[in-house]
Amino acid sequence: MIKRIIDSSELSKFKNAVERVSRIVITCHKKADGDAIGSSLALCLILRKLSKNAIVIIPDQLADSLTFVTKGIDYVTFSRNEVMAGNIIRNTQLIMSLDYNCFDRVDRMKSCIEQSRVPKVLIDHHLNPDNVFDVTISHPEISSTSELVYRLATEAGWLNCIDKQVASCIFVGIMTDTGNLAFSSSYPEVYHVMSKLMEYGIDKPYLYKMAMDTVPLNSLLLQSYALLNKMKIVDDKYALITLDKSDLEKYDYKTGDTERLVNKPLSVKNVFWSTFMREDPNCIKVSMRSEGTLAVDKLCARYFNGGGHKHAAAGEFYGTMQEAVDLYYKIVEQVNNEEHNKNEN
Repeated sequence: MIKRIIDSSELSKFKNAVERVSRIVITCHKKADGDAIGSSLALCLILRKLSKNAIVIIPDQLADSLTFVTKGIDYVTFSRNEVMAGNIIRNTQLIMSLDYNCFDRVDRMKSCIEQSRVPKVLIDHHLNPDNVFDVTISHPEISSTSELVYRLATEAGWLNCIDKQVASCIFVGIMTDTGNLAFSSSYPEVYHVMSKLMEYGIDKPYLYKMAMDTVPLNSLLLQSYALLNKMKIVDDKYALITLDKSDLEKYDYKTGDTERLVNKPLSVKNVFWSTFMREDPNCIKVSMRSEGTLAVDKLCARYFNGGGHKHAAAGEFYGTMQEAVDLYYKIVEQVNNEEHNKNEN
């Protein structure tokens, strides 16, 4: 038996919100990862089985490596269909926000959502959600938003709406957000959830291969180049990878091509903090991963206008790559001083 965790009043408000409407828009954050798209599509399919006119609208183009998840499921990309997507949002009766905790995460969709007067529901596992939602289902202790969608369906009495396709979407979301269950989670019940999903006859080897072990050739070449030529190991325990515009152009960079690159330096003995900086058109994208006690969500929040989880976080730097790197080394000095003070005490 999987423990019930969702607050009963929020669950009741959520069910009432769904029951009162027929048209529902489900949104996720920009640069959608496996958890964002997996949880959104899964909930959309569940709602359709409840006879709701539900549609997923994502802020920007989905990475090619994740399109396998969407097979047979229609969705709308806001950046490619702004007029149509805007009309859908303006005419919906309920907006659901999955896998993000503030509207800044949805890029140009932000104004459409904020201007809508319909009820808004948050379903998310990131810390410190904004207080702008009519219903807030927020559980940072849970491995992924996809796991939260499964728990929500269970506690709402909608298990009969889960089939192989829904289970596959949820499985991909959990798998990608936990590194195939390699990352820490305070809720061991995630293993029970995964075993329940297996009972729907999902093709686990295929889903793993597509989600975790398949990349375009250019992505493989770009990441190999980054590790060989652009990675620096600092003080034998910190790793920094930088890719500027010329590097990306050389390998015909597309959205998703650097996915999981930031994780790879952690396989080096003694390295427990990895940082990846990529030059995007309007900013330097910063991703961090860590092990042990170092909380990279705090670093990203303090220095890079971002946040996330203790061991996996991201942010943005508005300046040049060199300025971002200079700031990084100042942070390294601070982390070293804190480590030194800890050891002395």
